[in-house]
Amino acid sequence: MKLVDRMKDEELGTAILYNFTKGYGKPVPLELYDVVLPLLYHDFIREHVLTYTSLQECIYQCIQNEKHFKQHLLEKIEDDKTMTSKALGVAMIQHILKFEIVDTVMCGVALPTDILDLNEAIWLGKLFQDVSLEDFMTLLKQEDTHIVVLQSASVGKDVDLSKIASLGQVTMYEDTKPSEIKGRILGADIVITNKNEMTKEVLEGLKHLKLICLFATGTNNVDLEYCRDHGIKVANVKDYSTKTVAQHTLALLMHLVEKNVTYDHFVKSKAYCQSQCFSYFDDVFHDVASMTWGIVGLGHIGRQVAGIAKAMGAKVQYYSTSGQNATSDYQQVDFDTLLKTSDIISIHAPLNEKTHYLFNEEALRKMKPTAYLINVGRGGIIEEKALVKVLNEGHLVGVGLDVFEHEPLLEDDVLYSIQDMNKVIFTPHIAWGSIEARQRCVDEVYKNILAFLKGEERNIVNNE
Repeated sequence: MKLVDRMKDEELGTAILYNFTKGYGKPVPLELYDVVLPLLYHDFIREHVLTYTSLQECIYQCIQNEKHFKQHLLEKIEDDKTMTSKALGVAMIQHILKFEIVDTVMCGVALPTDILDLNEAIWLGKLFQDVSLEDFMTLLKQEDTHIVVLQSASVGKDVDLSKIASLGQVTMYEDTKPSEIKGRILGADIVITNKNEMTKEVLEGLKHLKLICLFATGTNNVDLEYCRDHGIKVANVKDYSTKTVAQHTLALLMHLVEKNVTYDHFVKSKAYCQSQCFSYFDDVFHDVASMTWGIVGLGHIGRQVAGIAKAMGAKVQYYSTSGQNATSDYQQVDFDTLLKTSDIISIHAPLNEKTHYLFNEEALRKMKPTAYLINVGRGGIIEEKALVKVLNEGHLVGVGLDVFEHEPLLEDDVLYSIQDMNKVIFTPHIAWGSIEARQRCVDEVYKNILAFLKGEERNIVNNE
């Protein structure tokens, strides 16, 4: 039912707080109740709260709808504290709420009662489930922060960016050319990008810029030293796509190992219809369990892939490009040994001075002629000109690439000169990009910015 407009007595307040507690679904920190009545007595929120899937989106729309919304709400929170206290007192006396200490915090817990459901209050409770009072007050008290999103399309048009939009004055561009970057971020306090080159030349003279956030884990497109020297923090996101990239690694490999293109064509071309046999084996494939799987880069993704390889029965060995990742779970080998003894090699390393052209012609020729090579790390780890050369000479039986030296590929890219395209599978840098992973990426950037606005550091990569 709709809340009774403008009724502000303790009885209605008690019902609202009780239903909020039901929607919250766990003990409610006592201080959080102070914002409930001011929010639900606000006309716009009361009328529209059921249409929102996040509290941030709701608040953002209120700010757009009412010029002084934040100031008015902060005032009402103070004004309505007495009314909230009375309503909580009535709830305790009527035995519909009890109060107990949970993890040193006094909280309210809903008790069984026949109070009528107030859907707006229940829904508001659900919206607050992952939002602390401190986070909420930060949204209300912060000065309007000028945030520029340079590449919103890089995370897809099907993800929810409303949380970021709630953090200040936000300007979003679907994409930004190199020549447009500087002009678009003049006056920005925070810049969000994915692959734009944030060089010294781009960043010089930007007096307001305090934070660069990346829709990515890799930071090689940002001049971290310049940012550190000029007080610009840089924050990335981590682990949002670990399982997704591991899944894609397996998908690329199995596409090659199982010879799915050949067998799919055999059936769809109706050659199978004319066949006298129920099976067709002209393109040989092998058990992964019979192979040695070499992992290059044993970070979070590398470990996830190693677990998949082990589960499939493969012998797992790894080479740590940084020298920092070590584990007794799998056999660690030097690079030469990995090249010479692996039937499968998958790359999960960042691009840096140690890994640039790590797979040059010499390295590629050390691999078994029957080996498979998968790169879901970074383009530039494999020297593509050399890769094409050895492939065209019949070395390696399968290559899967999700990352490239040039992204997007050039019209005359050397990769298009591979003579047998059935030996390769290319995907356009999408290993990380399930809808779930992309939304996690956006949500992590939101959390990075929110922490920064609260004076905290989260995922900052360029500290001393």
